[in-house]
Amino acid sequence: MVPYWSLGFQLCRYGYQNDSEIASLYDEMVAAQIPYDVQYSDIDYMERQLDFTLSPKFAGFPALINRMKADGMRVILILDPAISGNETQPYPAFTRGMEDDVFIKYPNDGDIVWGKVWPDFPDVVVNGSLDWDSQVELYRAYVAFPDFFRNSTAKWWKREIEELYNNPQNPERSLKFDGVWIDMNEPSSFVNGAVHPGCRDASLNHPPYMPYLESRDRGLSSKTLCMESQQILPDGSPVQHYNVHSLYGWSQTRPTYEAMQEVTGQRGVVITRSTFPSSGRWAGHWLGDNTAAWDQLKKSIIGMMEFSLFGISYTGADICGFFQDAEYEMCVRWMQLGAFYPFSRNHNTIGTRRQDPVSWDAAFVNISRNVLQTRYTLLPYLYTLMHKAHTEGVTVVRPLLHEFVSDQVTWDIDSQFLLGPAFLVSPVLELNARNVTAYFPRARWYDYYTVSFSECLYNLGKG
Repeated sequence: MVPYWSLGFQLCRYGYQNDSEIASLYDEMVAAQIPYDVQYSDIDYMERQLDFTLSPKFAGFPALINRMKADGMRVILILDPAISGNETQPYPAFTRGMEDDVFIKYPNDGDIVWGKVWPDFPDVVVNGSLDWDSQVELYRAYVAFPDFFRNSTAKWWKREIEELYNNPQNPERSLKFDGVWIDMNEPSSFVNGAVHPGCRDASLNHPPYMPYLESRDRGLSSKTLCMESQQILPDGSPVQHYNVHSLYGWSQTRPTYEAMQEVTGQRGVVITRSTFPSSGRWAGHWLGDNTAAWDQLKKSIIGMMEFSLFGISYTGADICGFFQDAEYEMCVRWMQLGAFYPFSRNHNTIGTRRQDPVSWDAAFVNISRNVLQTRYTLLPYLYTLMHKAHTEGVTVVRPLLHEFVSDQVTWDIDSQFLLGPAFLVSPVLELNARNVTAYFPRARWYDYYTVSFSECLYNLGKG
């Protein structure tokens, strides 16, 4: 079950230049008195995007984490399942992984299936003006993917997480995180299947009947591993990646959760991008890399309701959108909607404008403060719902039809949702809207702000 603090508002972005930028953001949020409990760092904190490292630009990050935590904040760090094998200096995560035989390999000859993800080659200067494919070819290192089905991999993964947390060789560089965010774990790669010469079994990677995917012309190995890659199940039996591809993120989630708990000594939280039924036992989920657009605002409601049905209760979308610059009114409305996500995080990508609450104007600050204060009054209720989801398997975010199944009108409603059985959210989802037409099933409904109530007899209402 998620800890209480994880229900607080959270901030992140890909593209923090250094720890001073995070420190300034934190100080601005505190000064603005905006409720805020969790600060993230994306891959920016790493040296050349290498897992379990610390960039010189973030040399002050350990001290900043300690300062924020002394004030009651929590910190979540990202990790990707892609370990560079091109290092010229000692890189324990890779060398120990080789010793423990944790990486996914080809069958028969035992060669590692090399992909490319975020880590850069050592001693290169990245020319960001080049097109993406050229950057991948010239600058991205060869990476190996851990096989999280192997028993040895869980032990190796825990040790690397523990060293990041404690850093026994250099304790002042230890990062005292409270949770782990695992990304790129479909698994995702920037090449198709593997680096040159690529995959070896066309019958698996280009089957005669391809799913109707956007990338179907590139085969099943498009931006992921070769399907003939061999993984080893806990009982020692080999299995083709073809047969367990959709379980990769799931297989990473449990050892990450258990390692995080053992290392920190706290309940903590794991957020994962790739999921499978039962992932919700160990992790929450954000709805992927969305876009700063009005249609994505509404679709986030559908996504949350779907993942509730999948047994993943701690879920939400990137508030204000991940890709593209957020527009003021849309971001206001998204902050108002996102305040009622179980997982409430504002997050966007590198190269886009800031969209955190203190990056706009005084009116935006006031709106954000007010709606988040409302969220915080609901936390005891939300925490109770999370406990019921944990112990009984009920949904937290649910469609109206779950409570009013005999009312057929509710069967088609996807622009409103319930938190548990009793709290109805009817957000603004359109530009320039000053009213919301909402459907109220027959019941006694209370206005949360005024505590006034009415017996709903006519079903339609405006607010």
